[in-house]
Amino acid sequence: MFKNLERLRSKGVDRVEPGLQRITAVLRELSSPHAQKDYVAVAGTNGKGSVASCVASILQTNGYRTGLFTSPHLIKVTERIKINEEEISAEALENILETVFAACERIEVKLSYFEMLTAAAFLHFNRRSIDIGVLEVGMGGRWDSTNVCDHVVGVITNVSFDHTEYLGNTLGKIAAEKAGIIKKNGLVVTGCTGEPLSVVERSCQENSARCLSLRTDFTYRENEDMSFDYIGPKWRLEHLKTSLTGPHQLENAALSVAAAELLTTHTSYGTNPEKIKKALSEVSLRGRMEYLDRKLPVVIDVAHNPAAAEKLVESLEFYHPEKKFNFLVTMLDKKDIGGFTKILSRVSGKLIVTELTGAERHLQTEKILSLVRGKFDSVEMVKDIWEAYQKLLGYGEAACVCGSFYLIGYLKEALENEETFHSN
Repeated sequence: MFKNLERLRSKGVDRVEPGLQRITAVLRELSSPHAQKDYVAVAGTNGKGSVASCVASILQTNGYRTGLFTSPHLIKVTERIKINEEEISAEALENILETVFAACERIEVKLSYFEMLTAAAFLHFNRRSIDIGVLEVGMGGRWDSTNVCDHVVGVITNVSFDHTEYLGNTLGKIAAEKAGIIKKNGLVVTGCTGEPLSVVERSCQENSARCLSLRTDFTYRENEDMSFDYIGPKWRLEHLKTSLTGPHQLENAALSVAAAELLTTHTSYGTNPEKIKKALSEVSLRGRMEYLDRKLPVVIDVAHNPAAAEKLVESLEFYHPEKKFNFLVTMLDKKDIGGFTKILSRVSGKLIVTELTGAERHLQTEKILSLVRGKFDSVEMVKDIWEAYQKLLGYGEAACVCGSFYLIGYLKEALENEETFHSN
């Protein structure tokens, strides 16, 4: 029925092809939809999905028709493209992909999976007349397909080790790739520290871009009730709360408010502080410290690198200081499974390793097992994901599932199907 969605799937969701030449050529053939609307770009190693969702919520709550392009998806590819929180329909995406494929064939250019969806998002946002869009950068920044836009604001959340086979094996090299989103005379917000911050600041100087740096140009103060106060160049906002769970989400929310302040003080996109409070309290994002059961508790999280594992463990320690968690994990190839599980072991008793046989670049369970032995009270391999999850619950103890977007997506879909089955 959906032949173009099938053609998209056949491209392989994980295939990465650096360079902007292909996407630029196809967009030019499509009458340059990326140049017809304003966009905010959000890059960084971790937290960019949270920041992108917060910025989009702030803009929408302030009355702007707001597009949001994120990746990866958990269950359905349509999750990636939204306008005012409404996902694109499968029918609309099928129709738009027909247009993109046709453009590719006319000029004999082949786009990757992510490039196809980027082009589709621009077309959808144009057809549905958004006021402004928010783009989550897929990987890096310099040659990511979202970087064809002259963004009105660019956010770089942080820089840590991930995708080193593409971005480089030092923080400086990775930061340089992410700083590639910085535009001439642009507006930039960053939460980077250390060497990555120096790289970002140098790029801003070279491009005559205005940069707001966390802890230097703006900051936030955490309150006892888990609200926070934002202190920016001009704004002072008190008792802001985010619906996203975890102490680290306060930093992500503060980066979002800084982006809103820059938009308000330097562009035509004004935002009201009271509406910002409402927006942050209502933002929704699945798979980030998401509770499936609050009594045990059972948590799922898309953390898949050591820096994200650190934030996850800090959150578990913060909300459940007396508990040990049993973990269910799987990871993709090239990920730092040793560093990742070492951090988890601080709060963990038992570890179950499972396998996603359908995912490209999947790290085999035997290799994972060789890297984790000795870090946990017990380690067990259960290849079937649903069986592994049931075994995790069977311990009757605090539990957490993490390590891969694919794993969280597979589990959420299985849980939704089970709920539908039992309700019929």
